[in-house]
Amino acid sequence: MDPLLDEKFILTISHVFPDFIRKSLHIQAIREAYGPSKNEGICYESCTRVPFHGEVNGSMFLSMDGYTKLKLLPKIASGFGIDPTTQSHSTSIVLEFANQISAGLINEMRQGRFEIDINPPEVWNHKVFPIDLRTYRQYILIYFLADKREKLNLGRINLILLLEKYKNAILDHHPDKISNLE
Repeated sequence: MDPLLDEKFILTISHVFPDFIRKSLHIQAIREAYGPSKNEGICYESCTRVPFHGEVNGSMFLSMDGYTKLKLLPKIASGFGIDPTTQSHSTSIVLEFANQISAGLINEMRQGRFEIDINPPEVWNHKVFPIDLRTYRQYILIYFLADKREKLNLGRINLILLLEKYKNAILDHHPDKISNLE
């Protein structure tokens, strides 16, 4: 595996996410902060997990508070042609939104010759997703969302990347190399 893998993921999502937001919602996503984290769990009012597997195993979480979700939902729904006021549709709208962002990230990583596939998105609203820090590295990217045309601040979205550590990923794909790593 590439020793700069984490940086490649961070740079790729830093490029994919703002472009996707600009093209699909016609708003700006301004990165405010990013870096490694040692949180032992993830819990947000609105949280969607999209796991991925292959040469690299991990998950991307799209997380936001209720205010941001309420402001974004009509913009996302209009892109899908769905009535955002229907409660049963609001979760599926956010799931599809997170799935499309993750697909963009994975497609970019595939172009970099990584064999990676995504699994279906999962809802983790108001639930704690525990993180084993011995198994995963964690990175948080925080974006401020603004609609300059309507002069609206839409809140913040947190993208959290969990990447399986090197030894675990190698053992999954090459169990014969155990002795070399210990």
